Amino acid sequence: MRINIDVDNSLKEDRVTIHCREITEEILELQRLLSTQISIGQKISASIDDVEYYLDLKSIIFMESDGNYISIHTANNIYRKRQKLYELEEILPRSFIRVSKSTIVNTDLIVSIKKNITGASEVSFKGSTKRAYASRNYIKLLIEIMEEKRLKR
Repeated sequence: MRINIDVDNSLKEDRVTIHCREITEEILELQRLLSTQISIGQKISASIDDVEYYLDLKSIIFMESDGNYISIHTANNIYRKRQKLYELEEILPRSFIRVSKSTIVNTDLIVSIKKNITGASEVSFKGSTKRAYASRNYIKLLIEIMEEKRLKR
């Protein structure tokens, strides 16, 4: 594998492109590492009443749609942001995944999943008593991702 860096002062933002013959585990891992590195220190703006806050992504436990707003849950607060969940999902790092039609969770903060075959499974988070619920359509992917994270440690 060769690594090239091309400097182009005309670019408005930095860009990383991976050229490969085929997508291998090594290439996917490189993409994951780059995505994780980019998201470190990334912030998102949200508000409580009339005060705008800038939240570190790593402090966000989960997000859920609430009409035209998104409720953003941290361990101690609930912030609101006027945006569609799918729009936010597109810019979040890979550690955030959708677990139901209306909820995205931070997989880095999940401590347990209480499976429920007939309904939504309950997801618990590190440092919080808050819970999110994963629907039957999404639970298999969530468990696979958590297992993958467990194996990498």
